[in-house]
Amino acid sequence: MKNIIIVTGGNGTRVADALVRLLAIGFPTRMQGNLPTSASDELEIWRIDPDRSAGALTVLNETLRRYRQIQHLMQDGNGEPPPLDAQPLAASPWAMTVNTKVRDFDPLALPGFDKPISTLRELLGQFPGKKDGTPLLHAFYEDKDLDVKINRGFYQKPFIGSPVIAAFAASLMDRNSPAGSQIDFNTLKQTQVRFFICGSVYGGTGACALPVIGQFLARERQRSNLNWSIGGCLLMPYFLPPPPPFSPLPEDRQSDARYVNEEARRMAQQFATHEAFAVLNEEERVALARQVLTGFYADPQDLTLRSRHSLVYYRDILAPTFDELYLIGKAQPDALQRWSNGGQTQRNPLNATEVAAAITALNYFAGNRVGSGQSYSLASGAKDMSPSVLRLADLPVYMVGGQPVDAEKVFLSTAVLVHLLQYQIEWDADARGWSDDPGGLRHLYQLDPARQERDRLAYRLALDLIREIMGDMVSPDRTMGWSPDIRADLDKLIAPGVESAVIERMKRRTRLFGLAADNAPRKPCALDG
Repeated sequence: MKNIIIVTGGNGTRVADALVRLLAIGFPTRMQGNLPTSASDELEIWRIDPDRSAGALTVLNETLRRYRQIQHLMQDGNGEPPPLDAQPLAASPWAMTVNTKVRDFDPLALPGFDKPISTLRELLGQFPGKKDGTPLLHAFYEDKDLDVKINRGFYQKPFIGSPVIAAFAASLMDRNSPAGSQIDFNTLKQTQVRFFICGSVYGGTGACALPVIGQFLARERQRSNLNWSIGGCLLMPYFLPPPPPFSPLPEDRQSDARYVNEEARRMAQQFATHEAFAVLNEEERVALARQVLTGFYADPQDLTLRSRHSLVYYRDILAPTFDELYLIGKAQPDALQRWSNGGQTQRNPLNATEVAAAITALNYFAGNRVGSGQSYSLASGAKDMSPSVLRLADLPVYMVGGQPVDAEKVFLSTAVLVHLLQYQIEWDADARGWSDDPGGLRHLYQLDPARQERDRLAYRLALDLIREIMGDMVSPDRTMGWSPDIRADLDKLIAPGVESAVIERMKRRTRLFGLAADNAPRKPCALDG
């Protein structure tokens, strides 16, 4: 089955990163005989974000590089990394085939323009071949809205981003456009595809891109009677960005261009050594200061209200667009410590909530459905579940082939796998002298002695990568939202002499996250408006 995850903005990009990590660890989406696996399914990652130098994309590409190497090593690799000119498809019997080349769409690169637009005024007031629409625009926008630089995002202002994303979506079917040239929609129309769109509902890029792209796919499906399904995950507030280093000007002073420019030059000089300003040249620092002074930044005080407005819109207008729609948030959002305006300086740590969101994508790609279209399901934790941190046992359970997939058990199983392959096979001894024949390996290596050394090296490198990915997902110094002892507990499992205790622990794990033993919701709630 072909699966495509479309992620919007930095938050969606980190969910894609979490999804790839979960696949690398061994989370399944289908049954192969009696064994759960994700192998033979396919995944593409599409990303929509005007921030061309986003730190989240750098992290995702590094995760994809490691995933590609794991797949290469598991596919009878020789211990060497895949060649640089190899195909981007990462395939093996271990896990899902993933196209490791992200289709990275710039919504500001539009047909008719020589270069990506940088402001809303360029799009709406100066579109090539059209009359100047500036006089009409002043009925809807202030000058500061039209002239703010949007190459780092839409700053929690969907009314700025929506026209841009609408123009971008209209260009997708044009094979000569920057976006359309990256997609072969004629082939996709002949294919059964599961689309899954993920982004925040309270920001700028995700809040405007997710509904527009969902509606675009739904229209194309209806127009051509395509075998497509459309799912989505709405990210509610789960972290709080800090405010910028200085406050915006009062509303009545923001329209005074001369005063704003004077203050922008003063703030740019005063905060020149701040991390977000230090990487910029003088002109860019002044532009960033002007942006903050006129209120274009992610305001943590507005997140809840913006989310509420977005959910009303989805309930009243957008819900029929999606076959499945998930909402993920956090009762006590995590507080970020560093303010950033995007780019490479914005590298928010992977959050446990993003891992939970990635599990909703796995549930969807496994072909599961939640609710009946007339109701929704509420997943809730046990009484002892913390509102601020998650344990692996708190993650949602999903089904594959009628069997529940428990995240904690997958982590533990992978830890056992790493232990067994590294410590319970006598790799350094000649197989002809082995006392046991684990999985028929002794017989295989007796016939092909050179393969024993190749496999030893390949498995060691692959397992090191899997262990790194697994540990990085829950490490307290690299992530947010996890119970702080998870990483230490995992490290204790991957050592000689612990496999019996681990297996006994897995047998005792029976509690499911807010679900009955059959994975059915406790009580459906009607959508009555």
